[in-house]
Amino acid sequence: MKHSRGMLIYGPPGTGKTLIARTICEILGVKPKIVNGPEVFSSMSGESEAKIRELFREAEIDEQSFGTNSNLHIIIFDEIDALCKRRSTVDSGTRDAVQDSITTQLLTKIDGVSQLNNFLIIGTTNMKDSIEPALTRPGRLEQMIEIDLPDSEGRLKIYDIYTILMLQNGILDDDIEIDRIISETNGLTGAHIEQVVRTATNNAIRQDILARGTFEIDEYSAQELRVKNIDFINALVTLQTLPEGFYKNHLEN
Repeated sequence: MKHSRGMLIYGPPGTGKTLIARTICEILGVKPKIVNGPEVFSSMSGESEAKIRELFREAEIDEQSFGTNSNLHIIIFDEIDALCKRRSTVDSGTRDAVQDSITTQLLTKIDGVSQLNNFLIIGTTNMKDSIEPALTRPGRLEQMIEIDLPDSEGRLKIYDIYTILMLQNGILDDDIEIDRIISETNGLTGAHIEQVVRTATNNAIRQDILARGTFEIDEYSAQELRVKNIDFINALVTLQTLPEGFYKNHLEN
């Protein structure tokens, strides 16, 4: 029985799609090739398609040498929608033709005459509906995994991950209103929550520096540093008052 050749991980920016793809590779014990979609494009005729073929070269050599005993090869296409846009959504002109050619080349490698059985493609995207449908047909990127925004339980787990060391080192103050923080982060991604924790910590350090009147931190002042509830509230206020689209652009870049 042949294994699935591909999967598509999709969801809003900042939900950890690429991290999940890397984790899958770690579980399988494979060091992946990671390709950012836009990086494949070239102004030179045929060069973009050559880059796609090169990604599969090691897998081809491996299978020719070892057959069914070949090692598994994994390619992660981050922002695969930039590579293989739905044909009706691409701009007219040269880029349109290049994208069609790249998609055709990728499909050829997945299920062409000389198809390989020792690779797995993982694509990630924020815009599933923008991807060329031919790419997600059975035998191609057929496994679809949606990563949605975390619910309250998920946000609490993410908060715990980013504050566990602070808690263990006694840096978190006793006045933290965790329920309020989790409530106020409704609709935010894990990346947002990480940013809130980082900003709250920076707020606490800034206030400590202002209170002591020096940037020098000795062992005593480090032990006395506390991240308080007000630091988190101010971090949330900062997050929510940034220009619309700031975090979306930041996470996508």
